[in-house]
Amino acid sequence: LGHPERTFRSIIVAGTNGKGSVTAMTSAALHASGFRTARYTSPHLERIEERFVIGEREVAPADLEDAAATVQEVIERLVGDGRLEALPTFFECTTAIAFELFRRASVEIAVVEVGLGGRLDATNVITPVAAVITSIDFDHQDLLGGTLESIAREKAGVIKPGIPVVIGPVAPGPRAVIEA
Repeated sequence: LGHPERTFRSIIVAGTNGKGSVTAMTSAALHASGFRTARYTSPHLERIEERFVIGEREVAPADLEDAAATVQEVIERLVGDGRLEALPTFFECTTAIAFELFRRASVEIAVVEVGLGGRLDATNVITPVAAVITSIDFDHQDLLGGTLESIAREKAGVIKPGIPVVIGPVAPGPRAVIEA
């Protein structure tokens, strides 16, 4: 796709609880400040368009279908060429679609909610202008580990050198992991 995620600035939001609310509020504040914004969240509750908001509106179904077709073409080409060994997950596809939609809309800044964890999440390909970790609690222990510290380590994977980090209320053990 030519790295659509590099065509706009971004803020990444990780954590156990509150990610969706923080993503929505941050996007709304940036939009109210005059930025051309977008937000990407998951999961959707009723319709897939809920995941992709540009400005204050969900993307139009036709725009979503067009971006999805583009992503599908690229996937099929990469699989056919042998450059992609396995098909991407649904979440990896929707993330690619979001970034393509945001590029097409000439978004200035996108607020992107992490799907699961952080370190290995598809959204973590972005280099954000800021990272947010809302909270750390027990979730997805089968994938993120059985302690709050191991979960914090996975969520803290969104932190990049030189990028500011905003941390919500987090217990001392996980907070020490995030700060490290």
